[in-house]
Amino acid sequence: MSDHSPPTDESGSPLVLVDGFSFRYRRATEFALRDISLTVEPGSVTLVAGPSGCGKSTLIRAINGLVPHAYPGEQHGDVLIRRRSTRELRLRDIARTVGTVLQDPARQIVGATVEAELAFGPENLGLPPAEIRRRLSTVAARVGIEHLLGRETAALSGGERQLVAVAGILMMEPAVLVLDEPLANLDPATADRLVEILRRLVGDGRAVVLVEHRVEEALALEPDRVLYLDAGRVAYEGPPAGFLRVADPAAVKLPFEVVLERVRRMGGQAASGPVDPGRLGDGAAARGSQQPTEPPRLEFRAVDVALGERPVLRRLDARFGARETIAVLGPNGSGKTTLFRTAMRLVSVQAGEVFVDGVSTRTRTVAELATIFGFVFQSPSQMLFARTVREELLFGPRNLGRAVGRETELLARVLRQTMLDGIEGILERPPLTLSFGQQKRLALAIALALEPRTLVLDEPSAGQDYRTARRFMAEVADIGGLESTYFITHDVDLALTHADRILLLRDGQVVADGPPARVTEDEERWRACNLHVTSLMRANARWRMSEGRFLDAETLARRIVAQERSAGGLDDPVLDHRVPWIDRRE
Repeated sequence: MSDHSPPTDESGSPLVLVDGFSFRYRRATEFALRDISLTVEPGSVTLVAGPSGCGKSTLIRAINGLVPHAYPGEQHGDVLIRRRSTRELRLRDIARTVGTVLQDPARQIVGATVEAELAFGPENLGLPPAEIRRRLSTVAARVGIEHLLGRETAALSGGERQLVAVAGILMMEPAVLVLDEPLANLDPATADRLVEILRRLVGDGRAVVLVEHRVEEALALEPDRVLYLDAGRVAYEGPPAGFLRVADPAAVKLPFEVVLERVRRMGGQAASGPVDPGRLGDGAAARGSQQPTEPPRLEFRAVDVALGERPVLRRLDARFGARETIAVLGPNGSGKTTLFRTAMRLVSVQAGEVFVDGVSTRTRTVAELATIFGFVFQSPSQMLFARTVREELLFGPRNLGRAVGRETELLARVLRQTMLDGIEGILERPPLTLSFGQQKRLALAIALALEPRTLVLDEPSAGQDYRTARRFMAEVADIGGLESTYFITHDVDLALTHADRILLLRDGQVVADGPPARVTEDEERWRACNLHVTSLMRANARWRMSEGRFLDAETLARRIVAQERSAGGLDDPVLDHRVPWIDRRE
């Protein structure tokens, strides 16, 4: 960041050297990482990818020193920071070289205001006030958060918190930035801005280690190498072109052209087998059938909401059917989460009225609304407070008198519905010892324990690999007794392939509402909401299926290859057989 803080080691040695590193957490039966080696040079970008549970988070903890200092266990090999072992260094010494942006910004931000958060790190490093003020001004401008200065961090949206967390790390001017899924909470345009910031830092000689499931977006950073982990081992290490040829498109989100080429090479078969995007089973069959005479589950009429002095929702009108799957998209800070917090009476209405099943929420308690809406927060740690998973799951039902005589059945059901039943000893685990993805599932299980009719999911794919996110949405669609699902997301393709309707928000107002195919027709409006036109969107638009809905990448690729084969080889193929990004890098 500053000219007087060179990131390079005078000896020319790497900034980080992971040398034959293996690690097993205390009380764990299996190693989280096995024989991992990695070199991080100044001015380099390393993309770390792989399915959930493959060891990515453990690798981050090894690089930033949390392993072994905060997470004891059995270690083999070593991690060197500027030629010194992390075992010998204090965490504060490692933090001068390695800055980490966590997966969940709510667990990283400690300052009450944005300025206090940005100043926290440099103050702990003992920097003089004048230098802290200089850095604060520079970093806020670079990250584009000048408009957030003066705001309380508790009033920020999830995406705004993510940017503040990034800025807080940049304030310490680390030579290496380690980022754990930094794009998950950001709208696509803001994610582009973060990628550009990282590019400039790399150009200045700093190194970036990026852990990301959204590989298509991460490729915009043009990584020098990809480390692909599977079950704690290196499945691939090398240039991105080779990674795109070997990566499992069911586990990581790849550009559509890469998926199509893979399906062509496999003779029309998808790597993961037949998958239909989240519309399976009896639960799904009950939805998408809202009757015109049926009152909406949730309705906003000319609603105004402010957080502090800042208006968030402005004369907002919206209707959510009782039997629909609806995705809400829009820029960071546009009011998406506030919309549903208002419905739950967690936020007060300044003007207008909110109705649930035709009845004003003014006449309902928060507890009553919690049995109608199962609200799964963007940050799962905000829902977790009990000593064990068992206590978390039973807290709500016990308080509402719904657990009497059926605790065992209730626990078994919600663990099965959220795919947590396969984790050994899960009920006695402290919730915060679970991985971020597991905490997301536990938050869903907590909501389901109250047997709601509608689920509200805030960023359901954050912390989940591509395969797990799709399976997660399919499982949600298949939950018996659940009538509707409303979800907030910045994952455009997830929204388009799983929702019956898309609601676009901008500046606290609804700017578009309708089926995915119709809402995406106006590209100018789409981009104005900070949303990308993705490769899968382009392919679906070009190859519109008779059922009129968006298909996931593998399903669409199989359809295209089948059409090509039935035509006996097309002179004008549906899509170019070349994959430009691969060809450019080779």
